[in-house]
Amino acid sequence: MADNQVNDKSRRFIDGNQLHDRLIFLQDPGSAAIDRLNLRRPNPEAIEQGVPHPTTYVLDREGVIRFVDVRKDFHIWLDAASIVKALAAVR
Repeated sequence: MADNQVNDKSRRFIDGNQLHDRLIFLQDPGSAAIDRLNLRRPNPEAIEQGVPHPTTYVLDREGVIRFVDVRKDFHIWLDAASIVKALAAVR
């Protein structure tokens, strides 16, 4: 998560949906990883400063990327079956 995404609202969302035990949310100080992975949104609105394109990675135990999906439109979600298939291939 970009610095500006970590706030009281996001913490309430994580806690309210009991996600803190099921998912790992990492903070990206200064959006350094976002820039390194070339995920920064071009011409972002003020609220989107530092916020990446919605991205899903599946890594194996050695940290090798086995699946990646980058969404330009956050309204279109990745089909869960794609993630399940990618995870099955990693085993």
